[in-house]
Amino acid sequence: MGKYNNLKMSRRNMVLSLGFGLGLPSFLSACGGKKQVEKGVLRVALNGGPDSLDPLRAEFAIADLLFRQFLLPVVGYGDDGKPSNQFSIAQSWSANPDFTLWTFKIKPNLKWSDGSPLGANDVVESLQKSADYKTAYPNAPELYNIKNYQNVNLKKGDPKTIGVKQIGADIVEINLEGPDAGFAGRMQEFYPIPVAAINKYGEQWTNIDKIVVSGPFIPKIYTQTRIRFEKNELGGWAAPMPIAINIEAVDDPATRIRMFEAGDIDLAQDPALLRYSILESKLGDKFKRVNAPRFIYMSMNTKKPQLSNPLVRKALSMAFNRNIVSHNIFRDAVHPATRFLRDQPPIKPDVAGAKAIMEKLGYSATNPLRFELIVTKDERERAAVEIANEWKQIWVEATIGTVESSAISARLNGFDFDCAIVRVDKGMKSDPVDLMGSFATGGNAYSHQWHNKDFDAALEKVRGIGDPVKRLEALKVAEKYLLDEVPIMPIWFGDGAWLQSEKVTGGYKNMQPIIWPSLKMG
Repeated sequence: MGKYNNLKMSRRNMVLSLGFGLGLPSFLSACGGKKQVEKGVLRVALNGGPDSLDPLRAEFAIADLLFRQFLLPVVGYGDDGKPSNQFSIAQSWSANPDFTLWTFKIKPNLKWSDGSPLGANDVVESLQKSADYKTAYPNAPELYNIKNYQNVNLKKGDPKTIGVKQIGADIVEINLEGPDAGFAGRMQEFYPIPVAAINKYGEQWTNIDKIVVSGPFIPKIYTQTRIRFEKNELGGWAAPMPIAINIEAVDDPATRIRMFEAGDIDLAQDPALLRYSILESKLGDKFKRVNAPRFIYMSMNTKKPQLSNPLVRKALSMAFNRNIVSHNIFRDAVHPATRFLRDQPPIKPDVAGAKAIMEKLGYSATNPLRFELIVTKDERERAAVEIANEWKQIWVEATIGTVESSAISARLNGFDFDCAIVRVDKGMKSDPVDLMGSFATGGNAYSHQWHNKDFDAALEKVRGIGDPVKRLEALKVAEKYLLDEVPIMPIWFGDGAWLQSEKVTGGYKNMQPIIWPSLKMG
């Protein structure tokens, strides 16, 4: 799990723990015994499965992970997550001086897996299709800076009128509404689709017998319990990439650990948080933990009377100690978050100050503030209990409601909640402007109903700054609006964690092992 688009939750907002299979994986338990390991095959256990193989329709973060294996993005990833032309459609890109016009040169001789040419027209038509209201692309808000894109998407306009056009045979030109120095990074998460195949098959184009792909691997098996990828030489497969990938959905993190330790899999996603320190000590380099744009926060419904006053929300944020959550509850498997800029100095808790605010507003032991705090039935529930206990110091009585992931999504979409602990997974987008942009007006995590035009304008200013020092200062200005009015409350930052066998090598520096064409099998 990646947001709200016309009140629809997407993969980069709430990561729903809806697996596509339970129990032991079929690849490993066929015929009641352990299958012989296929040489050169990468075996992966994920914490769930995709809801679709169509990048313009899928909502779960797991889907994003899988797209990287069988579809080429416009811009690829390299070391440290920086834009690269490795495993990408674009060969190069550039912007005009004010970052409002971007030009992408498409690589020559690219092909879809059916042998048809892949070119600039596929990029243009895919962007147009993503803007189409009928497509309901979950990540459309992240492209609203493309000229006329938002208007087309929200007002059901003509997708061909967005600011994207083909120049000659191999150039895509994208005009923006305003400056965006990081727009190339935005294209790292956009996967053009085979428009010709879609015109022929409609929504059935992702069926295994019809699917057309652009990446080094192609799905050959897709069931509720497993996916198998095999090599697609037309998409750039070449040795020493894995010759195939067997993927299993294993919802239980403890089971994923046992499978890895038994040698049944080569990569295991997200082991249990409380096992991090043990695994690091026991497995050494086999335990991979990398900073990832995963953010756990509390969304506060600012239209609810109890939470409409920003001073109340400020007091709630001041009154609990994130270090207790991160250290005492999760044993340092997460990083306390008091702000939205991960590497900036933290804000210290201030119970006395919070209590003074609440007292001034008329709250007391005989007149407490009451509301419901909803949370999914996972590790966040433990955090909710700790937060509610600490809030008692400032005369707050929060009733904790534990709900299924699908239910919390529905309640957030319908604004039917007081407070909710929510997770945003931005995939591989580590730029803080992407995180904060999720909470702006029309953003992809707009459950709080807070609107501040000055905050929106501050974010727009950040996007047009290329110099890193000036950009950081502008980010701090934008962040201050969130910290002052607290429509959402940071709780912790998470990491991407994997168990990786010594047989698996390669990959990119300072990145999770999630671009499998970059891996090698020993």
